Amino acid sequence: MTTVMYIFLATVISGALLLIWEFPVVRGTLQACGASEFITVKVLAPAIGIAVFVLSVYLPGRVGIQTSEIISGIPLRMILSVGIATAASSIVVSRLSNYPAIPYAFIGSLFGLQFAAEGTISWSLACVNIVSWVCAPVVCALIAAAIYRIAVIPIRKSQMHMAFFELRVLRVSILASLLFVGAFVWNNSILLTLFPVQEFGSGPVAVAMALGIVLLARPFVLKKVTMASWNIADNTLDINSLSTLSVIIAMTITLAISPAPLSAGCLFIAALAGLSLARGSAVVEGHTVVSNIVAAILAPVLGLLIGFSMGMILNGDMINTVIVVGILVLVAGIVVYVRMQNRKLLRDQIVYAREQQVYSTRKSLSALEVRSEMTEKDLLGKLEMKRKELVDFAVGISEQKDFMENVYEQLEDVRRLDSAEEKDARTDEILSSLRERMYFTREINDFYARSEVLHKDFNMRLREAYPNLTENERKLANLLRQGFSSKYIASLMNITPKSAEINRYRLRLKLGLQRSDNLIKFIKSI
Repeated sequence: MTTVMYIFLATVISGALLLIWEFPVVRGTLQACGASEFITVKVLAPAIGIAVFVLSVYLPGRVGIQTSEIISGIPLRMILSVGIATAASSIVVSRLSNYPAIPYAFIGSLFGLQFAAEGTISWSLACVNIVSWVCAPVVCALIAAAIYRIAVIPIRKSQMHMAFFELRVLRVSILASLLFVGAFVWNNSILLTLFPVQEFGSGPVAVAMALGIVLLARPFVLKKVTMASWNIADNTLDINSLSTLSVIIAMTITLAISPAPLSAGCLFIAALAGLSLARGSAVVEGHTVVSNIVAAILAPVLGLLIGFSMGMILNGDMINTVIVVGILVLVAGIVVYVRMQNRKLLRDQIVYAREQQVYSTRKSLSALEVRSEMTEKDLLGKLEMKRKELVDFAVGISEQKDFMENVYEQLEDVRRLDSAEEKDARTDEILSSLRERMYFTREINDFYARSEVLHKDFNMRLREAYPNLTENERKLANLLRQGFSSKYIASLMNITPKSAEINRYRLRLKLGLQRSDNLIKFIKSI
């Protein structure tokens, strides 16, 4: 009964680890490609997974047979150590990567227990696993890149509507997703059958136990699995449908042909790296690839050391155990230190980003304050100018009234004169006064002064661009910019309309305009 309990607990641990860290990759890719929305996939995917798992128990492949050879040499009282060593290794490695390579830690713990129990390991099987773990990511990356490049060529040449293309990709994605589920279960089924075929738990009992454990563990890990799956679908796989399909096919082929258990997370990152090369743009960040490589190396090493240490404890050899535990503590300390440094770096980056944001906000507020202050001053200046205009207008009315009353009184006096010569003399004086008044010298000068203030920026740009213009030519340009016709310009400049046209022609020459160029549009563009 104790042996059954060891097997049960070890399987519970391995199954939970597989669900938490490896299964979200499968579920996330199905959600990203849209296949999980179809009832066909929802029904067939679990059915295919169960069928492939049962087949792997009754007809174990090369992985199952060779791994059973390892387990057959390990006392069943040590089987629980497999789950514990895998869990400990995965927890440590998960501090470095989101994909802690559960199958690699599992195989490493098996070799550690075998070395503790037998004093040696199955070197041929170890070489097969190591070569597979090294080559599989490379193969997966190349397959993903090749599929994407091959599929892109006919798409660029064809004139297919995007909607029809997406529909075809979705159909292929549904089929590829079902095959992906089968390949994942076939490759990782050994984690749920921790006992040799000839020992207790073989056959239908093994299937029932493994499936029951998965169903029991599912409610406890469902929330974490769901969040991880949606994170993969919404963030990591935020790419087009063809790229997602390339990732699924590459992972399916690699899992199906591999002679050793593979980490779906490691293959996932490898496929994204290959896709980045094919697309010419980064789909996955470089530090994610590096941390994934470190995790793939560290997981089996830690699993080996922890498994060996627990085996030596069970065998009563405390000296080697202390050495191994010391190494494990050192490695764990290094991992925790690196993680803490990464978190510190991340916090520093967040603080720096916030400081930059605060600085930018303050700078923007300062600019707004300066702009608002300038606008306020400008508005106050314009209000003061309008007030002055109103006052000047009132003063002008008063002056005009006084002038007209004075002229009226002078005319009354002239009418009362008896001498014709005296009348003519007084009349000439009145006419001369009226003629001087007709020039409006003071009003015109006041108009130019106000125009200079209102159009200060234009006058400044005009002086900088054309310093050779005379004062009258600058006045003419200012009047033209304000839309005055030649008739009004002649009145304001006290010249004849013909002279105004001549001045306009000379201004065109100084501005370097051709006959076809519009003088007023050009002046307004300065």
